[in-house]
Amino acid sequence: MTETADAIVIGSGALGGSVAYHLRRAGYSTLLLDRHDIASQTSPRAAGLSAVLRPSALMTRLARRGAELLLDFERETGIPIGLHRSGSLKLARSAALAEQLRQEIRRAAAYGVEARMVNAQEAARLMPLLHAEAAAAIAYFPEDLYLDPALFTSGVAEAARRLGCVSKPNTMVEEILLDGGRVCGVRTASGIISAPVVVDAAGAWARGLARSAALPMIAVRHQLVVTRPIAEVRAEQPVTRVLDANVYVRPCDGGLMLGGYESEPLLLDEPPASVEDMPLDLAILEGLAAAVRAEFPILSDLEGAKLRGGMPTMTLDDEHLIGPVPGVDGFFVIGGCNVGGLSTALSFAETLCGIIADPSAAVEIAPLLPARFAGRDIPEASLRQACRLHYGQHYWSDAARATG
Repeated sequence: MTETADAIVIGSGALGGSVAYHLRRAGYSTLLLDRHDIASQTSPRAAGLSAVLRPSALMTRLARRGAELLLDFERETGIPIGLHRSGSLKLARSAALAEQLRQEIRRAAAYGVEARMVNAQEAARLMPLLHAEAAAAIAYFPEDLYLDPALFTSGVAEAARRLGCVSKPNTMVEEILLDGGRVCGVRTASGIISAPVVVDAAGAWARGLARSAALPMIAVRHQLVVTRPIAEVRAEQPVTRVLDANVYVRPCDGGLMLGGYESEPLLLDEPPASVEDMPLDLAILEGLAAAVRAEFPILSDLEGAKLRGGMPTMTLDDEHLIGPVPGVDGFFVIGGCNVGGLSTALSFAETLCGIIADPSAAVEIAPLLPARFAGRDIPEASLRQACRLHYGQHYWSDAARATG
């Protein structure tokens, strides 16, 4: 007997779980499928950072909405997600990136985001382990926050379950089923599931699952370490980003989390079957720690630090992929996170569910729709080069890249 539902969500990371949660709140009978255990792959291994100010008004609006939904989540569900509205610091060493920070402050004012320049003394008061005396510029963003990615990913899936979503772990989707140009369900190893709505939230495997040229994205290895507990660390201390080094540092489990974006990342053209099969390389993190030795001398020794990594997806234009997959009615995608999707997952999912209910709403996020790539012939070499650049210069604006 064929199983049926109003909607199927493939992938139970932060994005997929959030879509399932919003679909159930909207009254859709929903199945959440994953080829692995629920909430077990990249999302729980993320950094969990949230920056409210983004390069565009659209993304800033979605990021701010994401922060609001995160702040409401624990209160509404009673599920802890390790949320801290700590604010964040951005530090620039070079003149080009100092000018980028000044431009960000002006953009924040235009978008109504709280932000200001601070001196090294105020930065050290906010983050006592930071040595910023040599900085060319420092900016402070009080609205930013961070969360525990593992707690959030499992928590949003649990919140969906409590609302009646049915989770199916260890269920491989073998084929998206179509009927006359419209999705009608999926084929799994255990049988067919019928549904008029299917959402591809499969992360590193989303492009291969959809088999659509309108999803130009590549999975990239991202790694971070969490140090042993450090006496001076407090959970309320701000996330700190050293822009020139493409490195972030934040409190985590009583110690510090260090992560960043190396210039020659490992691109995963064929993602491994599981994130646990992805090779890790502590030497990369030791290099990133060395790059911020002047700002965080306490990170010079990573002995005893815990290493983890995931497989986020980068896209051709460094923008997310959210909305209908061109050419197949009822088939949607949410992915291409560009190492920034976890904290905005609830907002992106809310937006996608609005489009599922009313397709005309898609116009509101036109720059993020997969349709922007429809009909384009994108050489794989060009895609790889673009993804490598976007990842390796993640904290740099186009102007800073040109002068860097």
